[in-house]
Amino acid sequence: MATDLSCVTIASRGSGLALRQTGLVGDLLRAAHPSLDVVVETVSTTGDRDARPFAQIGTKGLFVAEVERALLDGRADVAVHSAKDLTARLADGCTIVCVPARAAVYDVVIGGRGDSGEERLARLPPGARVGTSSIRRRALLAEIAPHVDVVDLRGNLDTRVRKAADGDVDAAVLAAAGLERLYGDGGPDRAPLDPARWVPAPAQGALAVEALAARADVRELFDGLSDERARAEVECERAFSERLEGGCSVPVGCTARVDGASLVATGYLGHPGGGDPLRDRVSGGVREAAALGRELADAILDAGGVDILAELSADDAPPVDAP
Repeated sequence: MATDLSCVTIASRGSGLALRQTGLVGDLLRAAHPSLDVVVETVSTTGDRDARPFAQIGTKGLFVAEVERALLDGRADVAVHSAKDLTARLADGCTIVCVPARAAVYDVVIGGRGDSGEERLARLPPGARVGTSSIRRRALLAEIAPHVDVVDLRGNLDTRVRKAADGDVDAAVLAAAGLERLYGDGGPDRAPLDPARWVPAPAQGALAVEALAARADVRELFDGLSDERARAEVECERAFSERLEGGCSVPVGCTARVDGASLVATGYLGHPGGGDPLRDRVSGGVREAAALGRELADAILDAGGVDILAELSADDAPPVDAP
C-alpha cells in the first residue's frame, strides 16, 4: 500500500468523464498541497465492459466495485466516484473522505425543441424514441411523457451523446453535471428538467472521494477540502437511498438543498409500470442531514412505498442510474 504521501495514487474509471472528474480532485489536492505528486490508476469496471442493458446485468455498483477494489488491494490511496454511482453501503473498511463542491443536480433533455426539458418532451410526436439507461428516468418518462417510447441507451457519456446526434434516438435524458464537466459550455444543446417534479438521483452532481477508514494519513490530506454544503446534501440523499433501496435497485430520486443552517429534501419513488409515483418533502437542520433523509424515506414508505418495493422486488427490476 502506498504510504508516502508525497505521492497519492487515485483510482478512477477510464472514461473521459471519469478522468475529467478525477482531474478535478487532483487539482483540488495540488492546490492544497503544491508539492504533492498525483498519479491516476485507471480501472475497467463491469459497467464499462458489459454493453447489455442494465436490466440484464442485474446489480448496482457496476461502476464502483472494481475501483473500490483498488483501494482494498493497496493499488491506490483513494478512489474518485460519481457519488450517485456508489452503493448505499460502502465496502467494509472504506469511507468517504471528501465531497468537493457540487455541480448541477438536475437532468436535461438533448434533442427536441423547446427552452425546458418538459417542453421538449411534450413536443415530441407519439412514439418518439427517448433514450436512457436509468430506471428512475424511465419511471419519470412514464409519468410525464407517456406518449414516447423509452429505449435503452448505454455507453459512456460521450458515446450516448454521439448516438443521440446520429439519430439512434429522437431525444435523450442525461445529467447536466456530466455534460458540464465533459464539455464545459460546449457540447450538445440541452434544456433543463425541473428538479421539483423530475427529482434527480440521490447524490447526482456530486463527487465522492473514497479511502480506507484506517488511512488516517489520507483523511488528514483531505481535511478542509470538502464542501460542507455538498457533504450534508449527499449525506441526506444517501441516507434516503439506503433506507429505500436495501439490496435492490428502484426508481428512486432525492434532492436536498442547504440554505444556511437549514436543509430541505424532496424524495421520489416511482413506478416503472406507470402506477402512481410517491413524492414528499421534509425540512430541518443541516446537522440532522442523515436523520432527515431517513425520515423522508419513512414518509414515502408509509404512503405506499412498501407496496411498490414489494412489487419491484417480485419483478426483479435492477437497473441503476447513469450520468
